[in-house]
Amino acid sequence: MVYDVDTDRIERQLRVLRECAAVLEETKRRTGAEQGDSVLFFAASRALHLAVECMIDVGTVMIDGFIMRDPGGYLDIVDILEDERVIPAEGAERIRELVKFRDKLVRGYDRLSFDEVMAQMETVAVLSSFDRWVRDYLRQELGT
Repeated sequence: MVYDVDTDRIERQLRVLRECAAVLEETKRRTGAEQGDSVLFFAASRALHLAVECMIDVGTVMIDGFIMRDPGGYLDIVDILEDERVIPAEGAERIRELVKFRDKLVRGYDRLSFDEVMAQMETVAVLSSFDRWVRDYLRQELGT
C-alpha cells in the first residue's frame, strides 16, 4: 500500500519537540536553587504545552498519512498510536497523563503551581522516546 505521509512536517514537529525537551532539561537543572523563579515556571509550562501539541500534531499527521481510524479527541490519538504499535503501552500511558495535564496548562493556568509543573519534569524521557518511536515506525513502514 502506498501512503501519503508528510514526513517533512513530522520532522519539523519532532524538531520542536526536541527543543521543548532541551528547555525542560535546562529548567530541571536550574530548579533546585530557584524554586520560585517565574521565568523557569513559564519556560517549563510553555515547553510542556508545546511538547504535548507536537506529539498530538505528529500523531494526527501519521493517522492521516497511514489512513488509520479517525480519532475522537486528543486521548484517542494516543490510543490509535498505541493500537497501531507506533508507541508502546507504557509510553502511551505517560503521554495520556501529559495530554490530561495539558488541560491545566491551557485552561487552568491561573491555578497552576510551580510544584505541579516541576512534577512533570520526568516527561523529558518520554519526549525523547516518542521521537525515537516515531522515527522507528516511519523507517519500518516507509523504509526511510
